[in-house]
Amino acid sequence: MTATAVTSVRLDRADLKALDELASRLKLERSTLIKRALEAGVREVLIDEGVAEYQKGRASAWKSARGARVSLAEFLDELKRRGVPFRTDEDLLREQVEALIRERRRR
Repeated sequence: MTATAVTSVRLDRADLKALDELASRLKLERSTLIKRALEAGVREVLIDEGVAEYQKGRASAWKSARGARVSLAEFLDELKRRGVPFRTDEDLLREQVEALIRERRRR
């Protein structure tokens, strides 16, 4: 079982009402809906950050995908969906091959 922790968050009454209405419609407990929404939101933020780092040239697609906790294929699909061109050059290719070799040596 995954270790959990308790935290509290202040929400606007309108947001809380919307959560309660949606939870009721989906036949879920409020806490379950909040966890689901938080997971989806965190995933989206991680992908946004990965795409931004990739666009700025600070990270390869491989490194950005790992930071976003998605597969390289998923990350490349996301780049395509957002209209972000895939960068290829010798230095980037060398960096990606070296990262792959380092990763395999760790196993």
